[in-house]
Parts: sequence; C-alpha cells; structure tokens
Amino acid sequence: MYILIDNTNDGEVIFFSVLDTKLVQGNFTTSKTDTLLLRLEQWLKKVNKNKLDIRGLGVVVGKGRFTTTRVATTTANALGFALNVPVVGLADSDFDSFVDKIKQTSVGQYISAKYSGEAHIGGKK
Repeated sequence: MYILIDNTNDGEVIFFSVLDTKLVQGNFTTSKTDTLLLRLEQWLKKVNKNKLDIRGLGVVVGKGRFTTTRVATTTANALGFALNVPVVGLADSDFDSFVDKIKQTSVGQYISAKYSGEAHIGGKK
C-alpha cells in the first residue's frame, strides 16, 4: 500500500492510499491535541491495513502552514526510516503519479519541507 499525506488544510488531514490499484481517500479533522500518527493509525484501521503494509509514503509540500508541513515531512521521514520504505515530496498536481514517483525513489532518500512563503516566526510579516 502507498500513502500520500496531505496535511495542508487547517483542521484537516487527508490520506490517499492505493488499494488494489484503486485510489481511496480518507479525510480526518484535527485539533491541537491530535497527532498525525493518531490519524494515520485510524486511517489504517479504516482500510483494514497496518503499518507493515506500507510500501511507500508521499507528502504534499509547497503549500499550507509552516508547522503542518514540517509535521507531515518529519512523520513521513521517520516512518520511511523505520519501515525501510521510500518517501517523496509532491505538489498537488502529482496526485495521479505519486505511486510511480515512490517506486522510482530509493529507500533512504528523505524529504525536506517546502513552504508556500517566507516563515515569520516571532516577527512581523
């Protein structure tokens, strides 16, 4: 199973998974006390899979909030390392080809967050 994580919308995380060549989508609401790993575990239960079924991970980067982008890339990199699977960063337009990109990526190659704008931490915009 391949999973694409879209954590770019406030208050929502979307998982896209390829199950038996079919793209399946799961939307989950989030709050400050939720974790991405908790929502991923819920998604895996919903599709009757477990983390050992994951063959590759993708993360939507280049849009969304600074913190949610960092959380998604860090989570995917950690899972990729622990499960020994490839990880890729993708833009919106890459949804249709994310499995091909994962299959073309080597295990051990990790991603960095790309942001939609300059970070303004503790300062004025």
